[in-house]
Amino acid sequence: MIIVMAQLKAKSHKPTKAFQGNLNFAEGSYLESTSRPLYALLFLLPFVAVYEFGTLLVNTDQIAHTQARVATFTWLMGLAEFLGMQQSLAWAFPGLVVVIILLCWHLSSHYTWRIRPGWLGWMAVESVLLTLPLFAMGSLVKSSEVANAAVNGGNDSAMMHSYLAKVITSVGAGIYEELVFRLILFGLLLMLLEDVLKAQKLIATVFAVIISALLFAGHHYVGFQGGRIISPEEFELGGFIFRAAAGIYFAVIFHYRGYGITAGTHSAFNIILFAFS
Repeated sequence: MIIVMAQLKAKSHKPTKAFQGNLNFAEGSYLESTSRPLYALLFLLPFVAVYEFGTLLVNTDQIAHTQARVATFTWLMGLAEFLGMQQSLAWAFPGLVVVIILLCWHLSSHYTWRIRPGWLGWMAVESVLLTLPLFAMGSLVKSSEVANAAVNGGNDSAMMHSYLAKVITSVGAGIYEELVFRLILFGLLLMLLEDVLKAQKLIATVFAVIISALLFAGHHYVGFQGGRIISPEEFELGGFIFRAAAGIYFAVIFHYRGYGITAGTHSAFNIILFAFS
């Protein structure tokens, strides 16, 4: 419920009026409606299913924690195990978190349950189009994401297995990195800065964007495994700058277009990156 309150604060949604602070999108329009949590949930459910079941089929040792997975996903799995959930079931917890947060957010906002199914397709198109600035940034800053996109060599079977694993992982990165760093962290930072520290809305928003972006970039280089700090990837300044800039870009999208489009754009960028490598 705290997370839901944070998101309501971050978005300043009022169900009977046009969005406040979201460029005043007309109520009931495509831009206003698809920013709502119900559209995000319906749009992202196929992504969640592809990642959850895809990793079980392609990377069958994921449950045993013997293979690397999206870091934010493993954080949520660790939380589930800490709360007492069996390891064999903890893999379902992150997807459940996405569903519960978006459903609670929708219910607390008193939005209508009516949707236009065709708009879900347009959300996919919009997500792909919003990747273009990211590729433009990648061409200006040598990023580790772009540099590491190529699939490693090997026999055809191994290459296909690696390729599918990376595509599936790229889907999960969009969902769960945006869940942690935008849907949860960004909203909580706004609540802390505005409600607790009494910062002005503009100042609070700028700081929340920057802090969440820097933490998003940094988590690629610092991680935890077996109770100790590890370095999942060698630090590269160009890669850090690109990821921080991407974090700012994702935060802006989240502020104006909601979690669904943000996660969709992140996943689409990763998928395109791997698909054409």
